[in-house]
Amino acid sequence: DRSKEGYVNLLPVQKKRSKRPGDSLEMVLGRRAVHEALLYQPLAEALGDVVSARPQIRTLLDIGCGEGFYGGALSSRLPYLAVYGVDVAKPAVKLAAKSYPHHHHAVASSRDLPVMASMFDMALCVFSPCTDAEISRVLRPGGFYLEVGPGPGHLLQLKKELYEHPREHKPARCEMIDGTLVDEGELRYDRTLDNDLLRALLAATPFAFRGRRESRAALQGQSDFLVTIAFSWRLFVVGETGAQ
Repeated sequence: DRSKEGYVNLLPVQKKRSKRPGDSLEMVLGRRAVHEALLYQPLAEALGDVVSARPQIRTLLDIGCGEGFYGGALSSRLPYLAVYGVDVAKPAVKLAAKSYPHHHHAVASSRDLPVMASMFDMALCVFSPCTDAEISRVLRPGGFYLEVGPGPGHLLQLKKELYEHPREHKPARCEMIDGTLVDEGELRYDRTLDNDLLRALLAATPFAFRGRRESRAALQGQSDFLVTIAFSWRLFVVGETGAQ
């Protein structure tokens, strides 16, 4: 049964790990504010370059799609692209379906995708957990998997404010089961945030409830806060090493 927003809920009760799995509504709205402020727009443009360079990609599965920003950016640039998004968080999928009615959305676990085998040309995963076995299953032979994670130094200034011993993110992996690395890239830039955008960024990330409470409260009152934003992406081809 489709909801009034157009998505379907394919997460059985027995598959839920909590009463309300995934990101909360507050985190989803924080992420939407961050994306509307174009804070991560350079990443969306870089992903668009990767996909547009491979015109054989016509169907995309956005794993952990959130409120749909990256899938929306890709389909806006590449109107021929059919986008399917799944996320375990119902508030995120609800907003994604409302914002991008021409896409297909479902509440579902990334570890148990409600997708037939060999259905997609590309799977995209931005900052979300997923399994190589499921990715390999849903991609056609020679399909692409684009994995995006935080680069070294990503939001390090926030960590320094919140943690006594902040650590940089580990480098992204370069190997995948049944996959061959065919392309990779990194982005790094600085932005100065006003108080509203800083609060939205905190709400959109685990920083909203991690770190020292008094430090978090002090951080929420700051403005003109400089942050480093860093992403690392890897493109794998699955099943057939010759497809590039």
